[in-house]
Amino acid sequence: MNPRPSSIDLYAFVELYRKKIEDGIIKKVYQTGKNDFLFQIYGRDHKKFYLFLSPIMGFMIHDLERPESPSSLIMLLRKKVSEKRVVRFEQINFDRVLMITLHSGEQIIFEMFRSGNVIITEDGKITFASETREWKNRKIANGEPYLPPSSMNPLSLSENDLKNILENSNASIVQTLASRMNIGGDLAEELLYRIGLDKSLLAKNLTARAKEILSKFHEILGESLLDRAFFYARANILSPIEFKHISEAPDKEFGEFNEGLVDFILYHYPQDKPVTEALRRTDSIEKSIKEFEAQEKTNAELGRIVMSNLSAVDKIIKTVRSNQSNPDKSLYPKVGEFSFKSYDPARKEIVLSDGEREFRLDANVSAGQNSNILFSKSKEYRQKIIGANKILEQTIKSSKMKETEKKKKRNLEWFENYHWFYSSEGFLVIAGRDAKSNERIVKRHLKDKDIYVHAEVYGAPSTIVKVEGNTSPTERTLTEAGIFAVSFSRAWPAGVASSSAYWVLPSQVSKTPESGEYISTGSWVVRGKRNYMPNLPLRLQISMYSIKGGDVPMIHPVFEIKNQEKTVTIVPGEMKRSEAAKEISKKLGVEKEEIERLLPPGGSKIEG
Repeated sequence: MNPRPSSIDLYAFVELYRKKIEDGIIKKVYQTGKNDFLFQIYGRDHKKFYLFLSPIMGFMIHDLERPESPSSLIMLLRKKVSEKRVVRFEQINFDRVLMITLHSGEQIIFEMFRSGNVIITEDGKITFASETREWKNRKIANGEPYLPPSSMNPLSLSENDLKNILENSNASIVQTLASRMNIGGDLAEELLYRIGLDKSLLAKNLTARAKEILSKFHEILGESLLDRAFFYARANILSPIEFKHISEAPDKEFGEFNEGLVDFILYHYPQDKPVTEALRRTDSIEKSIKEFEAQEKTNAELGRIVMSNLSAVDKIIKTVRSNQSNPDKSLYPKVGEFSFKSYDPARKEIVLSDGEREFRLDANVSAGQNSNILFSKSKEYRQKIIGANKILEQTIKSSKMKETEKKKKRNLEWFENYHWFYSSEGFLVIAGRDAKSNERIVKRHLKDKDIYVHAEVYGAPSTIVKVEGNTSPTERTLTEAGIFAVSFSRAWPAGVASSSAYWVLPSQVSKTPESGEYISTGSWVVRGKRNYMPNLPLRLQISMYSIKGGDVPMIHPVFEIKNQEKTVTIVPGEMKRSEAAKEISKKLGVEKEEIERLLPPGGSKIEG
């Protein structure tokens, strides 16, 4: 995405998640933004999931806050699509066009280019379009047949087809592949970079490379289906393939494409995030308050003007009563800056104007009574402001409570039951919180490839470096794990600046004591050579770390995390845990309780 979804983004999403979506039943549709929709779908396995689709922001499988009250548009869409089965979920001609075909024949189409469009067809004809548009050979309007924006499908091109495209082009090779071959700019640049072709060369001179171009195109398509995602922060691009033409490594890599999409749309998309019902409601109330304040001020001001010009207003009222059939404006005195404009005999209303503003007087009552009416209206608006502010306060409070509940409902990863962090090399490190979890952490989670780490301090937590695959941690990760182990030992509340730890292999860790000895819960016997790590500094950082598309606070030894601007460093100190948690939570924008749960035992000092 750059930041809009590209053709290969949509291709990968459709191919990777087609089986999950097809044969699913659409239960409900929600509108989370102007043209942003959330489909509640029950899959073929009868499990519920949410499909987010937006012609601007893109697509992901992820739940969002859903509006409580449906809009008129949503009521219309629900009538058309609810309780209907998805029979096809497809991309049209490798373009930025997504089509969902229902068993009843309707098609929901998301056009994800320019300003975007959401279209519904029945029997091939358009019955709904969020935007009506017309081009030379294409029209989007009710009753018109739906025609895709491009008839060129690069997936079905033969070598001769591509040769003809190149031969008949007067543009550069990158422009020709992007538009005439219909693969888009980013993919065209990547393809040319991988085969070593200058993108500024004329396409017509490269017909001999047609076979190579097609082969590389299909190779890249296959790579996009490996279910990965790569995020480049500087370019603000998320892609299912690694962009080798970008002269820097990706800032984030995701094991699932959808995981990357969720992270990108929620945290990196440059436009507004999907608008929530609470945000719409507070915005509406705030607008009403501003209108009420303007009316309160205006009516009070007009009341004072009338009060200051009682004789002039009374003269106008008397003159109107006696000259209803043919009032002469020259007969009426001015009321401050206001002059007589007109009289409505049916309503008995006199209109005064100062050229920009106008207001009405009741010809049935005196000037003093008219002044009282205006002051009364001002007071009514004051009461409306008070009431609206109370509703606004309740709405904000309710929204915060819902957000807090939502955070509490976040499914914790298994390792979050322990102290944990991801090392600078990407290895998961876990440590026990107490005797029971020290016992559990070794029995359940210490595997043959892992590394066991322990501080040279009595009562320190059992700490494990989890090792998956064939890559082993270096001294860097082991040192970080050692720092973590000593920091969560009694060394921290003791206020020492450094301490020592050691690491061993899992085979050296045992629950079998020497004859006549007893091993308490949470304690282990370590036999054989210990690999010591002396003088480890007790110094930790709290940073935000991305887990499955959501940022959570992580406490870890001091090292840099990519794209992490907010971070707090702590050392042993006199500040109570609750006070330190409160200050850190403000700096990071995280709930105090969540931070306090992370901190080592004893007091801390916040550096910087």
